[in-house]
Amino acid sequence: MSPQGTITLVPSVHFSPTHRRRVRHTIREQDPDIVAVELGERRFERLEGDSRLGTEELAAELPPATAATYRTLATIQRSAVRLFGLDPGKTDMETAVDTAADLDSQVALIDEPVTRVFAALRARIGVETIPKVLLRAQFAGSIGRLTQVRVMTVPVRQVEDGDDVQPIIDYLEQLVPEVTEVLIDRRDRIMAQRLHTLRREGNDVVAVIGAGHHNGIRQRLDELEARASDLDATVPIRSPSKRVTEIPVE
Repeated sequence: MSPQGTITLVPSVHFSPTHRRRVRHTIREQDPDIVAVELGERRFERLEGDSRLGTEELAAELPPATAATYRTLATIQRSAVRLFGLDPGKTDMETAVDTAADLDSQVALIDEPVTRVFAALRARIGVETIPKVLLRAQFAGSIGRLTQVRVMTVPVRQVEDGDDVQPIIDYLEQLVPEVTEVLIDRRDRIMAQRLHTLRREGNDVVAVIGAGHHNGIRQRLDELEARASDLDATVPIRSPSKRVTEIPVE
């Protein structure tokens, strides 16, 4: 391994067959030391353990308030998957782990634990958030219509990087900044810190991330490298088996 490793980011749409093929091709072509995935330890354990828990079973593992937030987001996710004609049967993360196992590569879990994510979300969202969102939506109406037009001109299968989905992120940041700060910005920072640590340790990494995280992670990686940061984040590393099943992407 070289003194300074490399990072190849693979932005994808989680349930897209096109992006699953891109993930598999990139990992096989690069044959990296480590495949990094947008998963925390609990979700990876469910994947490796052949656990097919549904939304209600998963929600039962969370505190009641956090579980309610999880159910709401899971419903939104299912609706989006159906709306765009995607395949809910398998995700890009499963494909990444499958391919890493085939190549005997290790897997780095760069995302935050799901319980911590939803706890942070609950801390930011209260009953006063709903009227604020409604008020913002009134002022953001014209921006929302423009965003819809721009997004519709980029079919899911043609999404190649963060710029293709940035209009959606920008709109959500105006409408629900409390949510995007936790689900996007906070996770971008954590995933970038972990990838930076892997890079500083001399690893060549292929990182499979959601397209919505691409620009944020890329920017933060550039900042960390420019500062020659000595930041060392703890990165869970696993040796994947070849028995991979379905997992939800929270």
